[in-house]
This record gives sequence, structure tokens and C-alpha cells, in this order.
Amino acid sequence: MSTYRLNTLAAAVAFAFSAPSIVNAQEAPVQAQQNIEQISVLGSRVSNRTSTESSSPIDLIDADDLNKGGFTELGQSLQATAPSFNFSRTQVSDGSDLFRPATLRGLQPDQTLVLVNGKRRHNQSIFGLNGTVGAGAAGTDMNAIPLTALKGVEVLRDGAAAQYGSDAIAGVINLSLNNSTGVTTGYVQYGGTSEGDGDTLSAGLNRGFDLGNEGGFINLSLEYRDADGTNRAERDTGGSLNVEPGTLSEDVRWSQGNSESEFTSLFYNMALPMGDGELYSFGGYSERTALGNGFYRNFNEASKNVTQVYSDGFLPRIYNEAEDISVAVGFRGDINPDWNYDVSAVYGENQYDFTSRNTINASYAAEYVFNNPDASDADIAANAGPSGGYSGGFRFDQTTVNLDVNGIVDIGRNEPLYVTIGAEYRKENYEIVPGDEASYACGLANTDASYPSVNDSDQFAECGFQAYNGLRPEATNESDRNSYAFYVDVETMITDAWNVSGALRYEDFSDAGDDLIGKLATRYEFNDDFAVRGAVSTGFRAPSLQQSGYTAFTTNLGSDGTLTQSFTANTGTAFPSALGVDSLELETSTNYSAGFVYDVTSELSLTVDFYRVEIKDRITLGSLLSADDVAFSDEAVAALQATGAVQANYFSNSVDSTTQGVDIIASYRTEVEGGNFGVTFAGNLNDTKIDNVNAEEGIPESVAFDDLQRSFFTDGQPSERATLTFDYERDVYTSTLRFNYFGETDVKYFGNDHISLPGELSPTGSFKPTSTVESAVLVDLNVSYQINEIFNLSVGADNVFDETPDELGDDEVLNFITNGAFKYPVRALPYGFDGRTYYAKVSFEF
Repeated sequence: MSTYRLNTLAAAVAFAFSAPSIVNAQEAPVQAQQNIEQISVLGSRVSNRTSTESSSPIDLIDADDLNKGGFTELGQSLQATAPSFNFSRTQVSDGSDLFRPATLRGLQPDQTLVLVNGKRRHNQSIFGLNGTVGAGAAGTDMNAIPLTALKGVEVLRDGAAAQYGSDAIAGVINLSLNNSTGVTTGYVQYGGTSEGDGDTLSAGLNRGFDLGNEGGFINLSLEYRDADGTNRAERDTGGSLNVEPGTLSEDVRWSQGNSESEFTSLFYNMALPMGDGELYSFGGYSERTALGNGFYRNFNEASKNVTQVYSDGFLPRIYNEAEDISVAVGFRGDINPDWNYDVSAVYGENQYDFTSRNTINASYAAEYVFNNPDASDADIAANAGPSGGYSGGFRFDQTTVNLDVNGIVDIGRNEPLYVTIGAEYRKENYEIVPGDEASYACGLANTDASYPSVNDSDQFAECGFQAYNGLRPEATNESDRNSYAFYVDVETMITDAWNVSGALRYEDFSDAGDDLIGKLATRYEFNDDFAVRGAVSTGFRAPSLQQSGYTAFTTNLGSDGTLTQSFTANTGTAFPSALGVDSLELETSTNYSAGFVYDVTSELSLTVDFYRVEIKDRITLGSLLSADDVAFSDEAVAALQATGAVQANYFSNSVDSTTQGVDIIASYRTEVEGGNFGVTFAGNLNDTKIDNVNAEEGIPESVAFDDLQRSFFTDGQPSERATLTFDYERDVYTSTLRFNYFGETDVKYFGNDHISLPGELSPTGSFKPTSTVESAVLVDLNVSYQINEIFNLSVGADNVFDETPDELGDDEVLNFITNGAFKYPVRALPYGFDGRTYYAKVSFEF
């Protein structure tokens, strides 16, 4: 057995909860005067990235591995190196121009806990709404964290709520910040796609400084990225004032691709010895913007357009802006030679704002013409209202305070009992900010009246900006909550070969109740080459404030030409209560894992881990329901009518599910022709089944959880993922060849099961029922040359063979409703559709 022992608080997780930074096992000083040995696991540069001495599977990814490729976002880089991690692409879905759902093992974004230096990181203030992977789940914004600031990443693929609390159902991702000193590192990278767009300039700089002579340090990271957008849309047949509909447009008017974006961040990591202890702090600031797109509004869509302003139609734009702030401060030290403590406070804040551009509120001109029927075209254009403005935003902040004490207890055996006890307090705040009046108003007077559209009196003009209808004052909301937790973690060696650990945690939320959960994990080493490991745990996830506090109005038109408002109702208000949903409860889970670690030879190692995650009362955002949908309940119909909306939805604990699968990692390293050669295979298989729909008696299951939601849960993420990576390093040359396999995704969104169209509209006589993204293998290649002691040149290509999803056919709904403009699907895209990208990077170190 190794002389190192796992940290007592996170024995199954294999990195210290109380550590302000993760340190390399080989670099950690052994303090002979202490009986307890603390060790944290860091990503190594060798091929095997799994901690073979842990009772739970962990991916260890070094910063060098994260930077082997042209990826400039943390989420993209993790997806290429950790197959159980998914970073789905979604197009034309509001805020997803800036954030993407980051998931483990096919579960929701908010079922994975993210830590920085072992401390809980705050979630984002927004979630996807428009038929996306992770809809209704506010996870952690992985793209807010710069790659330059990282020393390594640990990905725990097992339930860890007993160690870390709410959200750790699917696993834990710990981001370890750089703590080096005396070295300046950085890079400048430029790249683009083979289509000639998406040009991206990225630059990063890192420098650490010693503080005093006792081991203190501060490490600073700065990163900047400026990316042009990409567009894979094609010419459309929507027509214009001078071109008959059905005729192919001269130019590409729609947009399907990545948004034009900009990213700036500054992070720091520091520690300063003080007496018998150490003061530490870390945190950062990031700002990102992205100019996204909506669907093109055709010239003859009279309810949406005013031809006196946009004679040929228009492409509405959405300017997304995100700010993220975090700071952690803590002090740790020794109580005596056997016990130590760590007290810390972490504050995090995330805000998203949306500004509409190149848009219109058609009801402004409609009201003007209604009151001035003889108005000229010039007068109509002059009184059509603004072409853009602020559409609203979201705010979320979180403060977490922890006290941890860990040490050893003599139990009369050769091996003591390693113990950690701790307490946590957390305070959270959530706010919805309304948009400018023009972004949501019904006419300049903003009344309940509806007005015939300017260009077709048989239609009524829509209210609010096109593409991102503004957040109404009625939807503004401020909510808060607090929670506290107590936990204990113990570990010991039963024999020299048998390790057992256990954890208990009690946690109470002011708005969602309390729970007592636990974990038992074990590892048995048959010999130096073969060991088995397993764990069973219970867990939970409290509903987020983003779920319990979210409410919003949108305005649409009904089939009778009257204004149709859609409303998301707070859980516990009249409408969801009439359908049996009075509050949001805790999600609860049971995790099982079992696997083995086998060093086949000194060069070849293999880990295989099976898992099963049973989740009860999963929280989902339901589909919009009309009075016809809830006609079985007079109370629900009355509640819906009382809101003033024609259709509404809400969050609920709607389903029970089971996700099971297997992770396989094989690593081989040897010497070839005087160089180091390595091969790593990492694969994940997972499958999610819906066990039960939690609908009250008399409530149809389709009301609580419909087929559209089900398709994203079970088929929206690849059930098979694998990477095969070849590394070779010799003298001044290093090369990496990586094969990325993505399994198929298949959802009902933008299929005929979502938008039902008559078959006679399709040249084939029918439309496909679902939207499918086929399985694919993407190949990445990177070659680097060490020019001298300071500079390194790296060139490469991601997706060398230009793999993209199959193009849409005439029998697909999305092709029809975009008049042939969209070339590819826009939902459940695990690998996107940009195709081949090239890059060149100059790195330096001195």
C-alpha cells in the first residue's frame, strides 16, 4: 500500500475538502511531526488519469492536458478529456449563446457540484428554457473560469452529497487553481474554421510571486478571448416585398452558428503563513458578451413585422452579457500534532442581462395606425418605437461559511480512525430584473387592448420585442433562503489491504426541508496489481432559488386574434396548486458503484466502474398548458384565467428516474524510439429510464411530464461517449492524436412530434417525428515544437475530417419552418456543427 492516505473528509472523493488548493502528491511535504498524513490528488502528465487508490472513480486532468488542443473554453476542453462530461451545444435559445449545460453521466447540470480549491462554487443565475438539454436547471457556468488560472481538474464520478451537500448527485468537479511562483507563463493563440469564419484570438498570462520567506504566495491569471461568429445557415425561400415567397433569396439572411463573443477574466490564488496557521484567499472576475440571434422574421409576418421599418423582414439580435464575481477567504492551522482546523467564507455572484437589437415591438406602430388611420409610411416608421433596448436580467449570489476540524482517534489498533467533523452555513439571494417598457408593452400606452397589425388588418400585432420578449414588472421577484449542515466523515484500514470509509450529513434548507444522508465506501487490494472498490450512498438536491423563485410573462397571440399571455407560475400559487403541486421538495437519490483497478503490467493499467443512480422527485419545468389541457379541473381553469394568461407552466417534482452505466479507462505508456509514448482509452456508457411520473390522482401524466420533456431526459445526451488519445514526446517535439466518439441523440423538439405539420407539405408525404443528431467520430491533432527554453509553438486542427451532423432534409420540420435556411439540427448537439477548426499557438515560460 502507498504510505499516503486519503484525506478524511473526502476519502471517497480523494481531494481535501479543507485544502485551499490541490497539491501534487509527489510534491506534498510529509510532516513527520503529524500523525495524520494529508494528501490531495492532482492531474498527472502520465496517461493514467484515474486515482487507483480511491474507493470511487476519479479523473485527474492536468492543465497541460486541458490545453492540448485548440479549445479555449474550459467546458470544451473537459468534454474532450473526460467522456462522462457532456457540454451540449444549443443554437437560437436565448442565454445559451453564453452558457452551455455542463453535465456528468447524462444527468442535469444542477446535479453536479463544482468546487474551486475544494470550496463550493456558486451556480449561474439563468437556465435554459427553450427546449434544451438541462432545461430548467441552473448549473455552474463552466465558461466563466479561465483555463490559464487552472493547475488541474479532478472529476469524481460518484455521488458525494454526504461529503459536500446538495447538488452532488451525479458527482463532483474540483477546479484547482495555479499556485506556482517565480515563473511567468502565457500564450497567444489564433484560429478559425475551414469555412473561413469564427476567427478567434485568445491570450493568457499567469505569474506567481512569493509573499515573505515562509512559503507565502500569490498567483495571478489574466485571460482574454475575442471570437467572431460562425454561420452555417443557407439562403432561404421566405421572400420579400420584391421577391415572391418560394424564391431563393440572394443572400443568407438567417443565422445558425456560434455567436460573436468576447471574454475577459482575472483570477488570483494566494496563501500567507501567519503564526501557527495560514491565511488563504482566491477568487476572480469574468465578463463575457455574446451577440446571438433569433429566428428571421419574414416580411409578410404581419403580427411580428412592420414593413415600413423592415421592408424585407429582419433578423432580431440578442446581446447577452454575463458578469461573474467570486472571492474566498479562509484560515487553517493546527490545534495540536494530531488535529487541525479550517474556517472559510466564500462569496459568489452571477448576473445575466439581455438587450434586444435590430428588433421591433409591432404593437407600437399598430396602436399609432389605429389612432391615425391616414398616417403615411414615413409617419408609421417614425412612430414604430425603438429598434432595441434592455429586455431584462437575472441575479444570483451565494455566501458559504465552513468550519472543518479533522484529525485521528486512537481506537486501540495499529491503524487509527481518521475523522473529520464540520459545519456549513449558506445564504442565497435571487432576483429577476424587468426590461424596458418597450420590450414587453402592448402599444405605447401599454394597455390590455389589442390592435390590428399595420400590414394585415386580419391579424393582430404582437406585443414586446421580437426574439427576446422583455421581462414584465409582474415577473420581478426577489427571493432568498439559508441552509445549515453538520457532517462527519470517518475512515480506517481494517487490514493492510482493506480500507473502509463512511460519512453522514444532516442539512436543512429554510424553504425545502431537511435530510440526513450517508455514504459507505470501501476498497480491497488483493495484491499490488489488483483491487476492487465500491460505494453506496444516499443523496439529495434542494430546489434552487432559480427554480422556486422564477416567474415570467411572455405575450403571444391566440388563434382568435386576441393577445395570448404565457406565464410561468411560482410553485405553490393557485395554478400549480390546483394541479397538485403546492411546493418543491428535495430530490433524493441512492447511488451504487462497484469496480476494479488492475495494473495489467508496469505499462498497462485498467479501471472499470459500474454505477446506478436512482433519483426520486426530480424537479422539471413543465410544458405550457392551456385551458383545454386542464379542462378536467375547474379549479385549474379558474386559476389560469386569474393570471390573465392563456397558457402557463411551473416547476414540480415530476418524475423518478434511474441512470446506470459503466466507465472504462485503460492507459498504456512505454518508450518508443527514445521517446515517451502513451495511449489512453476512456469510455462511458449510460442509460436513463423514467420509472414513474409523479402526478396526483386525477391529473394526467402528460400534464406533469410530457413526451417532449421525456425525450430530453432520456435521449438528449449521448448514451455512449469515448476518447482514444495517443501521445508521443521526443526531444523538442510533442504530438497528440485524439479520437472523440459521440453517440446519437434523438429528441422530439423541432420534430413532427413537437410541431405537427400536415404530411402534404412534405415532398416525401410525411415529416420525421423527431430531430436526430447522428453518432460521429471527431479527430483532433496537435503538434508542438519547443523552440528554445522560453517559447513553444503549437499547431493543430480539431475535427480534422470536418465531421458535422447530417444535413436537414425536406422531410424535417426545422427545414420547413425556416424556409430551408437551417442546414443542421439546433438541439441536443453534443459536438456542434462548425466543422474543422485550425489554430496556431505560441506559449512561453520564463
